[in-house]
Amino acid sequence: MTLSSSALKFWLIIVPTIGLLYVSLWLTILFRYPQGLPQESVNAHLISFSIIYVLWLVSFFVFRFFEQQTFSRLSVLFKALLFSMVANGIIAIVYFYAQPGLILTPRRFLLLHILITSVLLLLWALTLRLLFRNSFVTPVYILTVDNELIDLRYTIENNRYLGFHFVDFISETSIHSQEIRLNSVVIIPDQIYTRPDMWQALYELRTQGIRLLDHKQFHEELLRSIYLPTLNELWFLQNVHYTEKHFYKLVKRVIDILCGLVGTLALIVTFPVVAILIKLSSPGPLFFSQKRIGKDGQPFTLYKYRTMRVDSKDEWSPENDQRITGVVGKFLRKTRLDELPQSLMILKGDMSLVGPRPEIVAIVEELRKQIPFYDERHAVKPGLTGWAQLHVYAGTVEETRRKLQYDLYYIKHRSVLFDIEVILKTISSVLTGSGR
Repeated sequence: MTLSSSALKFWLIIVPTIGLLYVSLWLTILFRYPQGLPQESVNAHLISFSIIYVLWLVSFFVFRFFEQQTFSRLSVLFKALLFSMVANGIIAIVYFYAQPGLILTPRRFLLLHILITSVLLLLWALTLRLLFRNSFVTPVYILTVDNELIDLRYTIENNRYLGFHFVDFISETSIHSQEIRLNSVVIIPDQIYTRPDMWQALYELRTQGIRLLDHKQFHEELLRSIYLPTLNELWFLQNVHYTEKHFYKLVKRVIDILCGLVGTLALIVTFPVVAILIKLSSPGPLFFSQKRIGKDGQPFTLYKYRTMRVDSKDEWSPENDQRITGVVGKFLRKTRLDELPQSLMILKGDMSLVGPRPEIVAIVEELRKQIPFYDERHAVKPGLTGWAQLHVYAGTVEETRRKLQYDLYYIKHRSVLFDIEVILKTISSVLTGSGR
């Protein structure tokens, strides 16, 4: 099912949002005051919150919650809704507490109202995505010069769940006459920068509201990884800041400590059962220790429950490694229980909950020689889980090269929300058995 952009935005996003605000207000009154409220008090709530809702709608516009492109990707949608509701909460608090003469003192009422509103808006947004999935897909055209970027078509088609749809190729001879849909994206190749004869045509496309993206930029937006072949020192100077913001650093450390404590508690509780299973499955120690490379290239000792034979060497571990100790070893690795001892390393500060996975010292020495800029992944603390780990299982140099694309993307875009996204997706992958 499809719908025009303006109709979709007004009738199915803006209008329902206004309606859901009042539905949420009614539900909040119902839950907070099950015995009922006098009509005078109900009217006071309606008047006060109607004024607040005007400001909330402005907040939704500011954080692009009403934009059609926002609905094309879940991660963008969640962020827009989260930022909007946090801002809306602050707006409501300022409104009420700056007016002590108001008869309303909605402390828990306001918190409940924001929670119900967030849930209702999220459910409606997900329903819209399901019913009008074609309207939330961005059309993509590829400009080709000497057949450059031909293979990008298959990358787009294999990742349609991210909200992009390949429409057609545009050649340098047809760019002037080609009819391109509004609100679409045109991917441009590297060769365009040496072809000033095509710049005017591209400029006209841009002024018509069509978005132009360099193919490296599109690769980053589509796959949420970095395009490695053209990386150079200038890219790192322009895109990667190694000094973390104090707020992010503080919040990340607080999350690490809290999760480290929970993990340590789980380690203590499960230790007797896991220890017995390991001892019954194969001879050898309970724990496995190994030197890994951490932040700034400094080595540290990593501990895990042992899931391999004791004669295993420090080498690549294939996805279906034959050295794994039978059913017990596979179970511990699949459920990530073998990683529990790393909670202690998180508390100590050698690791973080989210970050690039630490690699074996000997392997890192070899990878440094074969993969340019490989050491850049050591700019942040290694993690118990990571963005790259959710996408690639690295058992070869080529797979590690692909994994580095995701590690560099994480380093460039790291934030509290991104860390939370990685944590939630890791939990999902473990529960569904799709973890790498």
